[in-house]
Amino acid sequence: MAIYIATFLGAFHVFMMTYINSSFLSQFISERSVGLLFAIGSLTSIAALVIIPIILRVFGNYLTLVALTILEIFILLGMAFISDAAIILPLFVAHWVVFQLMFINVDVFFESSQEKESDTGSKRGILLTIINAALIISILVVGFILKDNEFWKVYLTSVAILIPFLLLVLIKFRKFKDPVYENFKFVNTLKKVRKSKAIRNIFTAQFFLKFFYSWMVVYMPIYLHDHIGFDWPQISIIFTIMLLPFILFEIPAGKAADKWWGEKELLSIGFVIMALFTIAIPFISVPSFVLWAAILFCTRIGASMVEITTESYFFKHVQGDDADVISFFRMTRPFAYIAGPIAAIIALQFLPFQYIFLVLGIIMLFGLKYSFALKDTR
Repeated sequence: MAIYIATFLGAFHVFMMTYINSSFLSQFISERSVGLLFAIGSLTSIAALVIIPIILRVFGNYLTLVALTILEIFILLGMAFISDAAIILPLFVAHWVVFQLMFINVDVFFESSQEKESDTGSKRGILLTIINAALIISILVVGFILKDNEFWKVYLTSVAILIPFLLLVLIKFRKFKDPVYENFKFVNTLKKVRKSKAIRNIFTAQFFLKFFYSWMVVYMPIYLHDHIGFDWPQISIIFTIMLLPFILFEIPAGKAADKWWGEKELLSIGFVIMALFTIAIPFISVPSFVLWAAILFCTRIGASMVEITTESYFFKHVQGDDADVISFFRMTRPFAYIAGPIAAIIALQFLPFQYIFLVLGIIMLFGLKYSFALKDTR
């Protein structure tokens, strides 16, 4: 139970900022440069993820998470109260690195607590549902507290959420017995991943999902606020509705992947749904609350299916001591947040803002190549 509560609080603190970061940063740099800053943060994250198994071997998962949490608190306090761009931008990069390392720590705690591989899909479905419940609640909270671009309130609230998270870690995980962590050697780990066709394909499928998120997280809030004309309370409700599929479908989809359909079918269907409804986005120009909530809701039906199947499939093929492979799997996010914004910046040189979502939908169709290549685990 402690791991689920810790996961909820940790995710809650991150998601408070997820959909406002790009708008916050656009106060200091141009719209197009925001994506570049995400790419820089992600490149730095990759370097950090490479060395995290070494850090875990020296300090252990418990002490590492405690130190990272304290560091994150100070970073967010800086983002809340400092208005100098020369300080804010490096702080954002530091935050982008730290929270991803914290997720690695939580992954190790969770994976080390698992006993039966056959229940991986169901338990990962519960975990992801908890994470996404945190996401939905955080979006509602942001809509309630964010008025007139007072972003400092959001960052300060995120700090407040980290306090009980830190206390829970200190109380419940201080006696955690660390598994043996393998040193992360990028080339060796890459060879290990490439050697397994199953892991290689699920890595690529996960990359497509994170690529989708990178465009949506960075550019959708800017698009809805600055181009369509919604205010932040409206956007928060639209995003809340948009994210409901992660609550509604991930536990049933995880069970279905374990017992009936298998990951291959669910993953393929998910990519098709994501692609089709994302392709429709550029052709909606009216500020209709219902229409935007509906179209974004449908994109997340597909994304929720892709998310649970990639997580379930991957963690059926690794153990708690596979820190190097888990780190590499989590690198799909920073890799995607490098490739995604750079691709978007290039697309914006040739297309109006709204048509980058058409490009994104077409890219999602290429994910089918890797979902079709999977062999179901059921």
